[in-house]
Amino acid sequence: MWERIDTIARLPAMDRAAMLGVRLWEDLKSLAVLVVGWQARARERNHLARLDDRMLRDVGLSRADTEREWRKPFWYP
Repeated sequence: MWERIDTIARLPAMDRAAMLGVRLWEDLKSLAVLVVGWQARARERNHLARLDDRMLRDVGLSRADTEREWRKPFWYP
């Protein structure tokens, strides 16, 4: 890790700025993917909570299973 930092420190200022810009862009993309995943998980859990008992039996779940899953925070897998 320190070798990478030393290498970056030896680059000209413009190259360092470009590398930081690329790194920032990659971090923002990762954050966007994470947020989209959270939204999908929350939407799926809400949909699961709205299923009636017959539908839950069809997929092999009980109401207790559904409640336990629905109560999890969106960031928790």
